[in-house]
Amino acid sequence: MLNELDVLEARHIADLALDARKVRDRLLEKVREADLGEPKPIRGEHNPAANVELTDVLASEPEFVALNQAIARLPRDMREKIWLVMRVGFGDLGISDWDSAVNAASALTDDDLAVNLAGDPDLHDHLRKGLYALGAAVPPDNAG
Repeated sequence: MLNELDVLEARHIADLALDARKVRDRLLEKVREADLGEPKPIRGEHNPAANVELTDVLASEPEFVALNQAIARLPRDMREKIWLVMRVGFGDLGISDWDSAVNAASALTDDDLAVNLAGDPDLHDHLRKGLYALGAAVPPDNAG
C-alpha cells in the first residue's frame, strides 16, 4: 500500500494543508456562523465554513501557493496515493477497497487529482485520519 516515502510525502502535504487552512480560517473567523446559512447540527462534526468557496480569493496566499506547488511537483503515482489516503480519511474508502480504488484514482486526470487535493479545506485532517487508518501515523487527536 504505502511505503515510508509515501507516508513522508503525505505528512508533508498534510502540514502544508494545515498552514493553508489556518490562513482560510483567519479570513473567515469574523463571519458569524448564522451568516453562513446552515443550521447547527445536533451532533457530529460541524464546520459550515468548509463549504465556502474561497479558491480565487486565496490563490495568491503564500501558503496556498506552497500547497499547490508541492502537489504539482509530486509524481503522478504519489499524487494518486495521497488522493487515496485522503479518501480513506474522509471515510469514502476502506482499507479493504484499496486495490479497486487504485483503478479509480488512475482514471482521474492530473488536474482532477490536484483540484481534489488542494480544494479540500480539511485536507490536513483527512490525510492524518487516512494515515492513521492505514497504520502509518499517530492517532488524529495527537496529530500536529
